[in-house]
Amino acid sequence: MDDVYEANGPKEFPLPKGQPLLIEEPSVQATGEDRGVKGFIERWKKEVLDKIQYLKESLEQANKDKEALSQELDRLQMELEGSKERNKALEGQLSETLDTFYTLLNDVSRALEE
Repeated sequence: MDDVYEANGPKEFPLPKGQPLLIEEPSVQATGEDRGVKGFIERWKKEVLDKIQYLKESLEQANKDKEALSQELDRLQMELEGSKERNKALEGQLSETLDTFYTLLNDVSRALEE
């Protein structure tokens, strides 16, 4: 699962095994409560929640794809069973045709001998 996320996930999320670093970026001008540890925790919490949402949506899409594939597989299996039945019927017809052919061939052979 980590490989899938790392390959397809947004780059701004932390790595799943990574630990948050307590670094205050000087370019961010936060006011009051948003500064320091509390601001860091809120940002990290948002990133984790965003990642969870991304994984949840990916899982839901994978389940939908799985269901669609399952239905397609069921349809193909039904077609295969129908094809097997048709194959048996055609084999029976071929057997009857060959029996008729050999019977006629024997009749012609006997007629030519007389």
